[in-house]
Amino acid sequence: MKDNINKILNEIRMNKEIGERDYIRVEEVLSMPSLEGCQILGGKEGLKNICRHMTILETPDGISWLKGGEFLVTAGYALVGQEEAKENLIKDLYKKGVSAIAIKDRRYFGEISEKLVADSDKYKIPLIKIPYSVIYSEMISDFYYLLFYKKNENILNLNNLYQKLLKLSFIDKNNDEILFSISDLSNANVFLFDNLMNLVCQKVINTRSYEDVSSFAPFDSKGAILDFNIKELIVNKKVNNSYISVFPINKNNKEVAYMLVVTDEKIDTLIQNIIEYGVSIISSRIENEIFRINQPKFKKTLLEIMLNNKELPYEFYVNVEKDIGWDKEGDIAGLCIKVEFIDDNDMEDFNNAIHNIISEIIGSENYMATDKNNYNFIVLKLDNNDNLEEVVDYIYKKLNEYRTRFIVSIGVSNKYECIKNVDKLYDESYLAVLFSNYDIVYFNSLDTIKLLYPLKDDEEIIKYYNKTIKKLEVYDAMHDSNLVETLETYFRYNMNNKVTASKLFIHVETLRYRLNRIEEITGFSTNETEGLFALQMGIKLMRLLRLK
Repeated sequence: MKDNINKILNEIRMNKEIGERDYIRVEEVLSMPSLEGCQILGGKEGLKNICRHMTILETPDGISWLKGGEFLVTAGYALVGQEEAKENLIKDLYKKGVSAIAIKDRRYFGEISEKLVADSDKYKIPLIKIPYSVIYSEMISDFYYLLFYKKNENILNLNNLYQKLLKLSFIDKNNDEILFSISDLSNANVFLFDNLMNLVCQKVINTRSYEDVSSFAPFDSKGAILDFNIKELIVNKKVNNSYISVFPINKNNKEVAYMLVVTDEKIDTLIQNIIEYGVSIISSRIENEIFRINQPKFKKTLLEIMLNNKELPYEFYVNVEKDIGWDKEGDIAGLCIKVEFIDDNDMEDFNNAIHNIISEIIGSENYMATDKNNYNFIVLKLDNNDNLEEVVDYIYKKLNEYRTRFIVSIGVSNKYECIKNVDKLYDESYLAVLFSNYDIVYFNSLDTIKLLYPLKDDEEIIKYYNKTIKKLEVYDAMHDSNLVETLETYFRYNMNNKVTASKLFIHVETLRYRLNRIEEITGFSTNETEGLFALQMGIKLMRLLRLK
């Protein structure tokens, strides 16, 4: 059995990098049904180039937006009449790190020169001619479909290897034997303590690393106190020349035991997963819990695919709900949490806090999340017994316990039945958080802005915004002023001059000057009903249009 375990461990280590890949290769892209009939003109040595995105290039300055790893598609409209740009195209794309370029036949690009073909060979960027009949939306849908399933396939393979390993190691074993298996698999000293830090069971296989920690409590009940909380989840905390990792064991949301792992080197994610699985088995004998390998990261990938691709078929969403266990009764809601850090900007620490809080109230299997800049977007799966307002209030209350490190604003979407509405969950929760002032704002409470939301792409809405707040934004940008902020604060504090001036740290007369300047620029006065309405509506439209 030990030989079988070592064999599987080696397979996992070899496949782990593949299992975490977030790309597909050019040659895989060319196998998609939507690209049938394409022709490789040059750059065949680059067919194994990595593609992370498929990008349509039809604007003159589009190349400047590229970030690398793109499978680029163009009909040549952006290059009409720009012969020099066409001749230098491959070289320019090479500088941007583009993986391949596909040119649509019989459109605007014209004849593909021998120089372009030679450059594609030189820079190893595949140059591909695609048929006139290719439909962009189908091609993009195929690309992200392939990306998802390649990643999903590798994660499932990795998951199967884990399951084989863990069944061999932990099946039909009691808690003491599971602890011994964890010790053998991780080559670590492993200790199990109860909630009063009394030693229950241990296995020491490395005396040197054990001696580094043996003089400290809880290893020695009368020993020195360690400089970190021994009852919190900790991985690879250095003590002398060794490392301690702590894994709490929970029952009914209470910590009832602790597994401490002592090693002479840092444990990697593979060993950590093995330890956590062993801990989950011990925990499941007390409380029935489900452990899913790589689930948070996997669900983040799914969420980002759904948010970034509007052309996914309905079956895709059905399969997602089945894969993550959401094909059951209950609603889905979106949260957008904006965080402002007091000192250090530690988004990872913030994400961990959210994970722990949501897992505690509805379970880690019932949410998916992604983040960008200082915003965290979360999709919640609620069962029929969950009250959305109570869940959100609990999350907000728990996050407020961290106020010395960060403060949050929360926007909440309406509830929907299907994850296919993920774009609405995002738009509504993001729009709501724009109106939050370190509190909770529900989209269905926005009144005027909720009515305007469906019109966010309307030309008249944009014109109205341009003749009000847009003028102030342009003025602020040109003169390094803050008239927009002044107006927002003025409305936020009910047009009270004294309070507004205090919040802006300016004199009341300075505020009056700024309000007069706003009237001169926009033509709308804060002293007239019509002017107030126009400016307030302009502020609402400014926030609404940020969604675009």
